[in-house]
Amino acid sequence: MGQLLTKAIERLSFISFEDTEDSSLESSHVLIKEYLRRVNQLLNEMDASIDQYPLFSFAKILGKAIDEKVYRTCSKLDTLGNPYVKVICYGYLEVSELADQGVDEAIQYIDLYEPMLKLFELGGSFNIRQGEMVVGSSAYPLKYWRHLNISVQDISDIE
Repeated sequence: MGQLLTKAIERLSFISFEDTEDSSLESSHVLIKEYLRRVNQLLNEMDASIDQYPLFSFAKILGKAIDEKVYRTCSKLDTLGNPYVKVICYGYLEVSELADQGVDEAIQYIDLYEPMLKLFELGGSFNIRQGEMVVGSSAYPLKYWRHLNISVQDISDIE
């Protein structure tokens, strides 16, 4: 197991997914916008398309296979009830594993999931209902997220 995957497993292991808040902090909106911007950038640069939601397998976008053992390295994810959060976490494990393998695109996008990881670390979460990403009492319509022009959000000081 490589260094980046080991760090990813450790980071996910410390997140208390059970203690999520229904309310959304102002920082949640900044983090969600930055995640959407990063995903749009990745998809545009890779000339890739995905289903309507900004949730996907990073490895599949690159056409790479991941050893099934990688998904079982963080047993905490097995009990995670929110399938959308689980997809984000699995994507984070994939990009970490591929970066450890020296895959250039994974190295370039190693921070793709950083906004969502920060959201989870702050006790935030999201769900998807009726075509919207719901964060606390706010909802982001997912019908047109691929066409948004989102400026870079500074997430460096969000803790």
